[in-house]
Amino acid sequence: MSDTAGRMFDAERAQAYDRRIREAIPGYDALHQLACMVLAEITGGHGRALVVGAGTGVECIALARACPGLHLLGLDPAREMLALAGHKVAEAGLADRVRLQPATVAELPAGQPFDAATLLLVLHFLPDDGAKAGLLADIARHLKPGAPLILADLFGPAWTDPWQAELRTFWRHLQQAAGIGAEAIAKGFRHVDRDIHPLTETRLAALLGEAGFDAPQPFFRALCFGGWVARRR
Repeated sequence: MSDTAGRMFDAERAQAYDRRIREAIPGYDALHQLACMVLAEITGGHGRALVVGAGTGVECIALARACPGLHLLGLDPAREMLALAGHKVAEAGLADRVRLQPATVAELPAGQPFDAATLLLVLHFLPDDGAKAGLLADIARHLKPGAPLILADLFGPAWTDPWQAELRTFWRHLQQAAGIGAEAIAKGFRHVDRDIHPLTETRLAALLGEAGFDAPQPFFRALCFGGWVARRR
């Protein structure tokens, strides 16, 4: 495959990923829009922000456009995803304010602390066996006192809880309404059951407190997905 064909394939794959996640996650665009507003309000739209789990660059681009005075460092260990993000950031003309690094927060060297951080739809991939706590503590070490962490996750009790099970049914209907096929929906729920580790809000607050954050304040709700802001103590 030529370099040009490869870039076209990668772009198509990134667009397909971005489209699927928008269709599958309720309020995906609203979540990112609100996260941008919250960060802009708290920081005044200036300073340096750490984006954990930069993925295909959607979040970095949205934040940079919402806050013209903000510089961002996007981290993601998935090099392929970050390469796609780099192309999109360059096409958006934001390469001077958005830097992407294929690394985890634990690998980030000590330096000038950040004015804010985001952790959108990332923490729920980690089990609550010390991995979640470790990531939150790593982020806290790179934030200024009072700096906000804006995070979002699939959350709630186990799916055996009657209301959580009902929310799952609503979520299935929402995906059907978006035109997602039954086989794809079933595959998605198998992924959720295998790879997603949701927390209750009580447990999330406890982990944030242990990591050095104040109590989280909610700013977003959509079925079993939620968003919160917690400030570094």
